Order: sequence, then structure tokens, then C-alpha cells
Amino acid sequence: MIVEALFCPLLRYLLFICLHFLVFVAFFVLVQRPMFVAYNRRVNDAGMTRHDLLDIYRHGLRTDMKVAAYVTAIPVLLLWAFAHAPLFDVTRCIVAYDIVIAFVVVLLSLADTALYRSWQFKIEASVLHYLRSLKGAFASVSVAYIVVAFAGIVLLTALLLVVLLPLSRVFRLTAHPMSDLPWWGHLVIVVVNLIVAGLFFCIIRGLKRRPDTPVNSFYSRNQFFNHSAVNPVYNFIYSLSIKSDFGSQFQAFDPVYCAERFAPLFPTHGVPQVQLLNTDRPNILVVVWESLCSRFIESLGGKPGVMPHFDRVAREGVYFTNCHAASFRTDRGLVAILSGILGQPTTSVILNTSKLPRLTALPRTLRDTAGYETMAVHGGNLNIFHKSDYYWASGHDTLVQQKDFPADAPTISWGVHDGYVFDWLADDIIRKADSGRRWYTTLQTLSSHEPFRVPYDRIKDNMVDNSFAYVDEAFGRFVDRLKASPAWKDLLIVVTGDHGVNLEYIGDQTKNPHIPLLLLGGAVREPMTIDTLMGQADIAATLLGQMGLPHDEFIFSRDVTADTYTYPFAFHTYNNGFVFRDATGMTHYDNASETALEGDDPARIETAKVILQTLYSYLDKV
Repeated sequence: MIVEALFCPLLRYLLFICLHFLVFVAFFVLVQRPMFVAYNRRVNDAGMTRHDLLDIYRHGLRTDMKVAAYVTAIPVLLLWAFAHAPLFDVTRCIVAYDIVIAFVVVLLSLADTALYRSWQFKIEASVLHYLRSLKGAFASVSVAYIVVAFAGIVLLTALLLVVLLPLSRVFRLTAHPMSDLPWWGHLVIVVVNLIVAGLFFCIIRGLKRRPDTPVNSFYSRNQFFNHSAVNPVYNFIYSLSIKSDFGSQFQAFDPVYCAERFAPLFPTHGVPQVQLLNTDRPNILVVVWESLCSRFIESLGGKPGVMPHFDRVAREGVYFTNCHAASFRTDRGLVAILSGILGQPTTSVILNTSKLPRLTALPRTLRDTAGYETMAVHGGNLNIFHKSDYYWASGHDTLVQQKDFPADAPTISWGVHDGYVFDWLADDIIRKADSGRRWYTTLQTLSSHEPFRVPYDRIKDNMVDNSFAYVDEAFGRFVDRLKASPAWKDLLIVVTGDHGVNLEYIGDQTKNPHIPLLLLGGAVREPMTIDTLMGQADIAATLLGQMGLPHDEFIFSRDVTADTYTYPFAFHTYNNGFVFRDATGMTHYDNASETALEGDDPARIETAKVILQTLYSYLDKV
């Protein structure tokens, strides 16, 4: 009787654990991965054969099993505790747990599938920062999209629970068959649980000296195949364990050698070889244009007719035609433009609010060394991604955002439309012209952001192009109005993009993050075109150099007009990868797999790694 009372429940327990584990593996194999591959197939330009699909499943099974082991570990612990102390209803506890975990798994799986087209990387912990503003988190999507997404979450969660919940009833977990066992029976239970725990530990951690990471599922030069293989829940769990420990990342070289190699790459002194301005103290407006890239600008080889006003005024200013974005998202782009800090491939320094006051910053430099009044303007909510924290820390004395505009201002989900904001800003600039004080303003636009719905319909067959056409017309009207005012005489407008448009809409901007840089206004000495290769982070030092102000603290920003700018290059980062280009060509490199996806050139790779090591060492100490 004792043997039967022991081994029958043990058998039921082991069957329950095995089936619980296999249900989650089956969900990822039969539902999550096919859904991800099918929905995002347009991202993959290389095509996919049956062999490619089998490789994706073969390399992805490891992370599927890891997540299944993670989510089954709690029922193992609950059943272990119940076997020795049956003082609670273990069935209810496991059912409640399974409902919660099924919802979380489905939510992460669907979010990963839906976001991948735009982000081009697996879901990770950075998405939590969007929840700082729920309005901002849902600003890019329509009500219909939210309804469909919610329905998908409900249906897939129900599907998973239909299979999962009956397991606890089938194996009668509410019985108390082990409470009266002799001491050796409890010892057997302990041994079995230790074996189960050991197996789960091996699945989760792996058998190698170092624990597994998501990159262990990478096997191909095609990143879509790698990302299809990696389980989204595992990638999210892993990202939670990664702290912004800058000092331990990308340390590829001896520090002395790294410093020697880095020094000539970013000269912090020099004499401008061409004078772009007719005054060394202009009033400055920096326009950070949402998603602006060469794709929409005919003069940079883009589609004709989308942004005619930009092309028109570009002929009147100093036009840098070979500038490249520092990274792939606004939080990195802002820091590159205003602080001259290169984009980080594994984190965003804007999230480390304690470091922000110690970063170099163009507005703060102008305020503290030249007496400028400073302001930042944005039609949206600046709480998203700590942007308000950064704007304050970087030296803006006044912030104007959506809540500061009239309630009847025309809006979309992201905030007040750019047309209204440009009109408001023109009024502000004209009013300041009478004061005689020097001022600096950062304007961050928003209308050319998904969902690309604007009060304008010139380009009826393409909503993305139409949104840029809308902002272009508003910008052209803004410039023309200022030209007709006294404010134009001492005004310098700096126009650039924060990053390119997401890949879903226009093609591969990861390898070609080409953005414009235009200096415009009455403070410009004469129109000219400068084709020098440069990066977005060089804007700050170039402006300071033209104004005769020191920029030696901006160690990642170069004055591209100076005599010391002898090695032109551009450095762009995306999620744990970089693109480095110079006169010899372009290298596209994946840091996770340590593989050159394109342009396998040892010299360019070493130079980029020197830059990354120096960047992360600097951010660790700042």
C-alpha cells in the first residue's frame, strides 16, 4: 500500500510536469514561431527555403525549451511544497499561476511579432520605458489595431489555457496521497524533485562553462533567420538581467592601445577652413525632424515631389549632403545631436538619468559660456523615454510640450500637429527679435511618425510620403514667414533628422542611415554644398567651431570644417550592431555573433571596436 501510495502520485506528478513543459514548447513551435515568420516575411529580402525554415526551428528549439522550463519551475516548487506540507489548495494555485503566465507569454509573443517590422530586433526590456506614458505607448496605432491586438491576446491565451488547465484535473493534484508516508517516502520525493530541478537547471543554463544567451541561437548572416529562431520570452527575460554596466561591455583592447588608436579619430581642436556664418552669435533653432532621411529628399537621391520646400530652401543654405544618423531611435538621436554622444548598441544613456547632467550638451554650453536663453519645444508628451529629464539636464531652461498648447490645437495620438507648432514657434521667434537677447531653441517634430495620419492629402496613395509632405509644407511656410520678418537677419536654423524611417516602410535604413543636415537663415554667409562624410554626433562641434567656442569636452563630436578633420567617417549603431563607413567602404557588423554581415574589413572593424570601447568606458565614468 505504501509503495502504491508513493509511486502512483509520483508518476502523476512527473507526467504533469512533462506535459506542462511540452505544452509551452508546442505553443512556441506551432503558434508563436509560424506567426512571427509569416507576419514579418516582408522584412526578409533573401527569401526562405524549406531548409531555412528547418534551421530556424532547429536553432530555436533550445530557447523554446528554456522558456518552457522557466514557466514550469513554479509548479514544480508548488508541488514539492505540497507533497511535504499539504496545507493549501495546490490546484487553485497552479491554475491561477497558469492563467497569469499564459497571458504574459501570449502578450510578449504577439508584441514581438507586431513590433518587429518597425524595430528590427526582438522584444526586450526597453519597451517598459514606453509605459511611463500609456498615451505615448499607443500613439502609433489605431483603435482598430488595438482592438485586433486585444482580441488576439484573448484568443491565444484562451487557446493555451484550454490545453493547459485540464492537466491539473487529470492528475488529481488536490488529493493528499503523500501526507502519511514514512521518512524514506519523503526522501524519495526529495530525490525525484532534485533530479527534476537539475534537469530544468541544465535546460535553462546550458551545460557550457558560461550560461547561454539569446545569441547562442544565432547561426546565419541573415538576421531575420536569427531573430526568428530566438524565443521572444527568453530574449525579454535575458534583457531584464542586463544592467547598464558600461565599463564591462565592448572591452576588446588594452586600454592604452585603445586610447592611442582613438585619439586621432576624434580631434577636439582645429581651425575652421571655411566660414559658414556671418555672425559668431546667431540666434539658433535646431529642428530635430522626426524620421527625416534621404528617402524623401529628391536632392539626396530620394523620391521626387515629396519635400519640394526642403529642396527649395536647401539651395539657400549650407547643405551637408553626406551625413549619417548615429542610431535608430529618437532617444539616441537626440543625445547625438545635442550632446555629441554616439549611439549605444545595447542601451540608451538617456535612461540613466543620474548621468544626464554630466553629459556634454550644446544648449548648456551656449547658455553657460555665451549667455543664450534656451528652450525646447515638442508637440507631444516629453515624459516618454525620459526626454524631459534629458532636455532639462542638457541646459534647456524652458520646456514647451503638448499640455502647454491650447486644448483646441489640432492633434493626433502623439500630440499637437507640426503645422500648429511651427506657427506657434514663428510667433515666438518674431516676438523675441524685439528683445535683443540671444536665444537657442530645440524643436522636436512628430507628425512624420507612424501612424502617419496628418490633416493633409496631397499624396493620396502613400500615407508615409504624405506625412512628410505635410511637415515639409508647414516648414516651408514657417521659413517664408521668418524671411519676411526682422528675426531672419541673425537667425540660424539647423535642420536634421533624428533617425531614418522604420524598415517596414521604406527598406533597409540599418545599412544606409542617410540623413540631411542643413544650415539655413540670415546668419548663413552664403549658400554652399558640403559633401564631406560625417556623422550626426558631429553637429555640436561643427556649430561651436563656427562660433569660435571651444568644444574639447565633446570628445565624440568633430568640427567637420576644421583643418584637423582628416579622416572622414560615419558610425551608426542599432540593436547590438554597427555600421561603419569611410572612404574605403562600409562594414555592417553584428556584435552579438561577432560577425561581419557585410564588408568584412579588419581595419574598419577594429576602428569601430575602438570607438565602442572608448564610448562605453566614457559613459561608465561620466
